[in-house]
Amino acid sequence: MTKDIITEIIDDHKIIKNLAQRYENESNTDERQKIANTVIREIAVHSACEEINLYPAIEKHLTNGKELSDHSREEHLQVKKDLYKLDSMKVTDDGYRELFEKMMKELKHHIDEEESDHLPKFKETVPKNELESLGASFAKTRTTAPTHPHPSAPDKPPAETMAGIASLPLDKTLDSMRDFVDTGREKL
Repeated sequence: MTKDIITEIIDDHKIIKNLAQRYENESNTDERQKIANTVIREIAVHSACEEINLYPAIEKHLTNGKELSDHSREEHLQVKKDLYKLDSMKVTDDGYRELFEKMMKELKHHIDEEESDHLPKFKETVPKNELESLGASFAKTRTTAPTHPHPSAPDKPPAETMAGIASLPLDKTLDSMRDFVDTGREKL
């Protein structure tokens, strides 16, 4: 069954928030590192999927869509910059926990804004069949999106799509050297 784009996005948000909570509650350093690796991967993929699928559609359908999308891209950029630093650190490094908490605070603000304002307005405006088509595209993009943050990469299609595809082999190589935890996506 195809999920609409709103459901895809909210499911991703749930996964990321759940992983962040697991990170906070975990006392085992190795497990905490696996969770942090997974958080970084999930946010990188999610951000690219939104930038490629959601934001152009918001620009098309909402009167202030360009303004909303530009604002969201700015928030994504700050999160990506923090993730980029975290991605080169270990959870045991000085400053890691503080930077992780800062990044999650920024991300939670972004998520709250999307879920309480942008997505409801978008859902009211866009026909159900288009929401479903965008959901299928969002899910497909997830398979080719970069799995690590690239704050200097373009954040608008088609350049973002091409940059993501180009960075994917390196990202997958890095992923093969790391451990991750199950996100529970299959249950959503």
